[in-house]
Amino acid sequence: MASSVNEDPEGSRITYVKGDLFACPKTDSLAHCISEDCRMDAGIAVLFKKKFGGVEELLNQRLDVVLIVCNGKMYLR
Repeated sequence: MASSVNEDPEGSRITYVKGDLFACPKTDSLAHCISEDCRMDAGIAVLFKKKFGGVEELLNQRLDVVLIVCNGKMYLR
């Protein structure tokens, strides 16, 4: 995988990596926001659904939760 690092004057850092997202190390975490209906039938959502499954489990939980992470703080709505 090829990567490059960009850092702005305030110290924020973004690392761009080209490669297979799903081949990341086991120590990394992947997250993807989905709609309440859990359709996951377009874009990268299709790949997440195929690789990890669990859609039926999510639907059965009947969750109505929004979790927002901003500047290292988590907010539950």
